[in-house]
Amino acid sequence: MVGLTLAYVTFLARDVATLAQFYVDALGLEEVPESRDHRYREVRGGGCMIGFATETVRAFVNLPEIEAVGTRSILTFEVGSVAQVAVMAERTVSHGATLVREGQDTFFGQHQAVLSDPEGNVFRLSAAVGS
Repeated sequence: MVGLTLAYVTFLARDVATLAQFYVDALGLEEVPESRDHRYREVRGGGCMIGFATETVRAFVNLPEIEAVGTRSILTFEVGSVAQVAVMAERTVSHGATLVREGQDTFFGQHQAVLSDPEGNVFRLSAAVGS
């Protein structure tokens, strides 16, 4: 099997600059200035780049309009400890996130809080139970 590495995740956004800045301010991710454009922003999220593109990207990648049907994806950020889940949840809310579910233990051994960013994209803050 070919070794794969997830390199990029891209979200369509109404306001790419504001949404990218949310992830920089709320989670401490780093913007990649060399990819900055009025249609696109990008941040480093650990080993994966997270991009925010305007709807104009649809024509560029030959992507038809798709009817919105609710949450279609969830980003998960590892924060290092159970205590940090609450700290980071509070921080992201102070920068404009909405708390969907407070941190709680999951059936798969993680303690996670669920939030949504200012454009409604869902993300989780996660740490191993007991960490």
